[in-house]
Amino acid sequence: MSAGVRSLLPYNRLRRLKNTHNVWIVSVLPVPYQKFYREWMGSEDKETPVHWKPVDSEWVRNPETGEVKRFQNVPIPVLYPDQMHEGLWGGEGVIEGLVKKGKYRCPVPRFWVPNFYKTVVYSEILDKYLSIVVTERALELIDQHSGLDSYLLNTPAYDLKSLLALKLKRKLLFSILDKDFLVNNLEKQTNLVEKYKDCLIPRDDVEWYGYSVQEAQLKYRMLLKEQSQPVALKHEIRRKYYQSLINKDFDEPPTESVSWVKKMNPFTKPAQAP
Repeated sequence: MSAGVRSLLPYNRLRRLKNTHNVWIVSVLPVPYQKFYREWMGSEDKETPVHWKPVDSEWVRNPETGEVKRFQNVPIPVLYPDQMHEGLWGGEGVIEGLVKKGKYRCPVPRFWVPNFYKTVVYSEILDKYLSIVVTERALELIDQHSGLDSYLLNTPAYDLKSLLALKLKRKLLFSILDKDFLVNNLEKQTNLVEKYKDCLIPRDDVEWYGYSVQEAQLKYRMLLKEQSQPVALKHEIRRKYYQSLINKDFDEPPTESVSWVKKMNPFTKPAQAP
């Protein structure tokens, strides 16, 4: 699609077209990635409202006039630029709208962008300080969860949205599964593993968690290339030989070797049968 045609289409339609194209690609990828993609991009109805407040009742009364009107919970269209994947936005995005600057002036388009801060957050599992661009909502969520690790591990992919957050979450999950963190402090490691044991998912799902469609496609191609690569016959024979040596029964009694000189000597007595 050319740049001229792309600019004429609204963002929501472009997003639907892109998701439709990605669905065809995801359908041929492994099942663990399909599961992650459905959680990441196919759960819009489960997303936590950020820029609007849903109403529980279907009918709403105007407090001034007393008029009762029907209310529909329609979310505000939100734009998620590519820069979102470089930080933690906490579900926030860019809102496009119109502003009327005067009574007799025409409305003009305007974009509402979140406030960004470059701050340092601490990961208890990785035992590292990370310099990340965050929004106010992301900082509030980290404080509510009492730390970065708890926020990432307890928040689903459709609320994290950012690829940076998803990649950090994958790294945390691998660290908990392998128990390769805080090796010098095993007591703290045990406490953290026990704390986040309910957040764990199978290892096969973790290996495909947090990848974009393009990254998952490239990874799948590399796996297929490795599997289809022929193995040299000498390596296969060597492998079978090593396996036979490993499986050999060494408990067999050793047989006494007789030199050919003794066999040719006519004065030697033949070995008696037991």
